[in-house]
Amino acid sequence: HGRVAMAAIVGCIVHNNGIHFDGYLSPSAGLKFEDVPTGINGIRAIPTAGLIQILLFFALVELAWMPASKYDGDYGVGYFGNDIAD
Repeated sequence: HGRVAMAAIVGCIVHNNGIHFDGYLSPSAGLKFEDVPTGINGIRAIPTAGLIQILLFFALVELAWMPASKYDGDYGVGYFGNDIAD
């Protein structure tokens, strides 16, 4: 959550200072990157198909590339004196 929050605030700072990608976010909808508003209204400007693509990519990363059992720090020794039952 920390990394996502840091990336979000950097994106807001960059966007609010007028720095935008060139080109179109959605060529079929005629939506340019600079047309996307700041804040929560920005998510509403993205076409539904684009949001679905983003969510499917996140799901792929979370479930296939980085499953929770592979994280560093998961030593399998339990917590607060309790053993982990497999």
